[in-house]
Amino acid sequence: MMEDTRSKILQSAKELFILQGYKKTTIRQIVKRSGVLIGSIYYLYKNKEEIFKSLILETFKKSDEVICNYLGEDFDPVLRYGLSCAIELTAVEEDECICEIYYEAYSLKSIFDGLVDAAAKRSQILFKNYNPDFEFEDYYIRTLAIKGAMRSFIANKYLTRQISLEKRIDMILDFSLQTYNVPKTEIHQTKKHILQLKNKIKEFALLIAEN
Repeated sequence: MMEDTRSKILQSAKELFILQGYKKTTIRQIVKRSGVLIGSIYYLYKNKEEIFKSLILETFKKSDEVICNYLGEDFDPVLRYGLSCAIELTAVEEDECICEIYYEAYSLKSIFDGLVDAAAKRSQILFKNYNPDFEFEDYYIRTLAIKGAMRSFIANKYLTRQISLEKRIDMILDFSLQTYNVPKTEIHQTKKHILQLKNKIKEFALLIAEN
């Protein structure tokens, strides 16, 4: 019962965030759209930001699941990581409201903190064979730098000098994969593969936004 209520809240909040952006959405609008009593919402979440954080971290998890299902059991960890970066930047490029949502997520302290932690844990799993001596903190500090760069690339949508999506994806993959000590030959192959999957990446970006 509680999970059903939580699901209704998150789905309604997501629809409103995509439709009109994070800042314009209110708790009362979420109440009205979800049909959930306001008391039940405040029982599960302290405020709108906490709903947003839960939604963003759930989207991060779903994105990874979509990629893993596509790649199958024998997936390449470097390609899995590369697809995640490409999908995020493509989603931002395709939709103004989604861009605003991601920008807010990277700008709000508690949400950025959650994103960095989740991404660092994933990177520790993906790149452990490349960095046998790394501790979690080694992954965390690198993820912090990468997410800072990703925020800048998302903010590019609002800047005077526009950098193409392809160049932003290429740069973030170069920077992040070298940071995790992936050999240059593998980085080159991954970027080439990502370029070939351009239409599939756009499809995934839309799928994750809708679900």
